[in-house]
Amino acid sequence: MSLIKKLELSPYRTLGKAQTARERSLEDVIETVREKVLESHAGLVMEARLSRAKRNEVVALVSELIVSGELYVGRLTRKDLAERIVQELCGLGPIDEFLDDPTVTEVMVNGPHEVYVERDGVIHKTSARFSDERHVLELINRIVGSAGRRVDQSSPYVDARLPDGSRVNAVIPPLSLTGPVLTIRRFPRRYSTLDEIVSLETVTRQAAKFLKACVDARLDIVVSGGSGTGKTTTLNVLANLFREDERVIVIEDSSELKLSLDHVIYLQTRPESVEGKGRVTIRDLLRNALRMRPDRLIIGECRGAETFDLIAAMNTGHEGCLSTVHANSTRDCLSRLTAMALMAHESVPLNVLESWIGAAVDVVVQQARVDSGARRVVEISLVGVSRGEVKTVPVYDAQRSLSGAELPDFFSSKVRPEVSETLKKALDNLNGGDAS
Repeated sequence: MSLIKKLELSPYRTLGKAQTARERSLEDVIETVREKVLESHAGLVMEARLSRAKRNEVVALVSELIVSGELYVGRLTRKDLAERIVQELCGLGPIDEFLDDPTVTEVMVNGPHEVYVERDGVIHKTSARFSDERHVLELINRIVGSAGRRVDQSSPYVDARLPDGSRVNAVIPPLSLTGPVLTIRRFPRRYSTLDEIVSLETVTRQAAKFLKACVDARLDIVVSGGSGTGKTTTLNVLANLFREDERVIVIEDSSELKLSLDHVIYLQTRPESVEGKGRVTIRDLLRNALRMRPDRLIIGECRGAETFDLIAAMNTGHEGCLSTVHANSTRDCLSRLTAMALMAHESVPLNVLESWIGAAVDVVVQQARVDSGARRVVEISLVGVSRGEVKTVPVYDAQRSLSGAELPDFFSSKVRPEVSETLKKALDNLNGGDAS
């Protein structure tokens, strides 16, 4: 019988001689074992922090130390105690269990005594607790330290990533009056096919077919929506519609997109080091990617000066680009693209820049989160320029019928004739089909 199995069958109340051992606080036992493990097996602990497969080895090691040291904490079996210690050593302490739960998409620590999680778009309060503010700070420093970042009173907020790619944000006093605040945005399972998001009712089957026609026609598409509305999921699905013979370059702040294609290059930004050097931005990567002979460019999210370079690329022969933008409507999306492109300080007049955006962006897919927490494609609009003004025409609206919608003249003149004919047929199917 394995040591772990024996520990499972041996709660403290049946330890016999071991019951005479001095009862100690959990914090005291954790600190005692931590010192011994780090002294002799620091490398294993570091590996276990990066790989959950190594956790079992650390659990076995900690269990041996508990037995040999006759360590005792009331109301906990030795196995439970060993797992709690390993959570503190290699995991995320009281919130470690949520990182093993695939239904949890967000973990929010509001000081030591309030922990919330998001499941299916709905926030729930949990019973998880930290012992005090110092406990939260230790966890934050361990997370950001492994990413080469730091958080202290001189730098009281920080962004980092966990080894699995989850985004981490931390804010500590004096900026936070609630105590140390930790937010972890986990990456849910990325759907890769239209059938999957149709089954989730994110988009209707007719709208999905229209979007496929847009991708096949190599139109430049922007997925717009607020935070947590499913933009990245939709982007991932659209990107997986690319042809196998196309060279795709994906540029992101943190790697989220997973394409089931053969010829894909993934590029990721790099934050500056502790010394303030070595930063690589999305704009840096995009400018480099244009020299890599891409058939398709994907920018995970436009949020700054890189927007100017993307718009320029769309207007100079790089068709079929995809990106996302934080915006609450199609018009707001285009306004934000203009504002972000102006951040490049390229001295392009506003009216010229607006016309470039109208000529570059072909389709805006607007997403929203409904009251139930589900994500929905609520509108699809075509974009173009007419008489010097940027025009948008919705061809799909989840709230109302657009059965009379036609391909606008400003859009027909913008695309190739064969593309125009293909989209007219797709639009007829979209408007004539069952919207359920």
